[in-house]
Amino acid sequence: MDLADRYINNESVKRMLQSDQVALAGKTVVLFTKDGGQHNNLHDMQCMWYELASDESYFRHGDFGRALEKFIAVEKHYADITEDQFDFHSYCLRKIKPRAYVGKLKFKDWLHSHAYFHKVAAGAISSFNRDCGN
Repeated sequence: MDLADRYINNESVKRMLQSDQVALAGKTVVLFTKDGGQHNNLHDMQCMWYELASDESYFRHGDFGRALEKFIAVEKHYADITEDQFDFHSYCLRKIKPRAYVGKLKFKDWLHSHAYFHKVAAGAISSFNRDCGN
C-alpha cells in the first residue's frame, strides 16, 4: 500500500469496512492521521464517513450496543456543529456581515437533512431497538 496516496487508502478502508473487517480497517486508517496511531484523532477530526461505515459494520455483525454507542458519537458531531453556529451569530452581528449570516442560516436549515444525519438517526434507532430486545 502506498502511504502517500490518501485517496486509494481511504477507498481501501471503505471496502474493508464494507466487508466487515473493522479491526483491519481501523489499523489502516490510523496510518493517515496526524499523530499516526491514535484512533481518537478520527473522532476529533469529525471523520464521519469512517465512523458511519464502521457503525454499519458493527450493526451487521449484530454488535448493537457498540453500534449504538458509535452512532451516538456521530450524532454528537452534528450537535457540536449546531452549537458552533451560536458563536457565528454574534460574530456576524458584530462585524455586520449579512451575506455570511444568511448563508449560515441556510446551512443550519440544511444540516439535519444531510444523508449522513439520516443514516445515523436510522442506525441509532435500529441499534437501540435490537439492543433492547424489541
